[in-house]
Amino acid sequence: MMNLRLNAKWAIGAAVLSVLLAVLLAACGGDDSTDGTSADDSGAPTEVAIGTTTWIGYGPLWIADDQGFDLDNGVDIKMVNFTTDQDLESGYAGGKFQGFSIATNNQIRLADLDIDFEVVLMEDFSLTADSIVSCNPQIKSIDDLAGAKVAFEELSVSDLLLRYALEQAGIGFDEIEYVPIPAADAGTAAVAGKVDVAVTYEPYLQAALDEGDDCKIIFSAEERPGLISDPLSFSPDFIESNPDAVVGVLRAWDDAVEFYNSNTEEAQAIVAEAVGEKPDALASSFDGIKLFSLQESQDFLENDFVPLWDDIGQIMVDQGQIEEVPDAEDHLNTDMGQQALEG
Repeated sequence: MMNLRLNAKWAIGAAVLSVLLAVLLAACGGDDSTDGTSADDSGAPTEVAIGTTTWIGYGPLWIADDQGFDLDNGVDIKMVNFTTDQDLESGYAGGKFQGFSIATNNQIRLADLDIDFEVVLMEDFSLTADSIVSCNPQIKSIDDLAGAKVAFEELSVSDLLLRYALEQAGIGFDEIEYVPIPAADAGTAAVAGKVDVAVTYEPYLQAALDEGDDCKIIFSAEERPGLISDPLSFSPDFIESNPDAVVGVLRAWDDAVEFYNSNTEEAQAIVAEAVGEKPDALASSFDGIKLFSLQESQDFLENDFVPLWDDIGQIMVDQGQIEEVPDAEDHLNTDMGQQALEG
């Protein structure tokens, strides 16, 4: 990325171009897309590709794969990992996988771009696992951010969290020096003194706190529960043609969450290996998230998801990221969760 300050409209325009380009390339590419492989007469599992980033909140998907919960439920989950949210979004728009796990604000932006998808599961809330870290002893709270050099990944959960924090502090976005760096590298930049402050998430957050003598958290997503949250979504075409596979993924997730709750140490070791960290290094990280069981997710989607979507969407409108909040009901599917629970 270019090392310069970008305003919100430029960043959104770049996202639009990248996603639309991905769609055009997919349309021309033909056989490059990853379609679900339907189970044959022999009962072979349906292959389901899910795009993700390296985030511990998606841990049950790795647990399901490791413990075979996906195969037990008639699906073969294939994780497609990305470093940045924008690459993941472009991959989905280009038809490279059928489902994706990405933050609510990213899904709102995809809806704003008329990219079609349906939310079928609320996976997690990040509380203290998404945070703003200061490695400059002079910056002790968000009230001190004016004039600071801040590293964060544009159009990501880090972007949303920072802008929300700035609003709470009454500081304009143009009062900071913005340094666009992926969340995976933002903490390292702060530890090295290249920036004053980094906005990042686990496992990169704990690494920065461990490595930087002066690094400390000055703001976290816990200040607004649900602000940083992650639904699992699928393309409507895949849901229509492979409903049993979607139900299988949801049941595999639920089995994995149950395994996590009853075999926490083993489960955390599986997730730690998947994200390239040692379990001990992530001990406090796991405490910073809330994983949803299938029943908890279903209750949330039916009662609280639309208000959360609207609240986050309004923040994005106020920040100039989108012009109006898309209709959450156009992208919400509670039928799959209900079917999974009835089995």
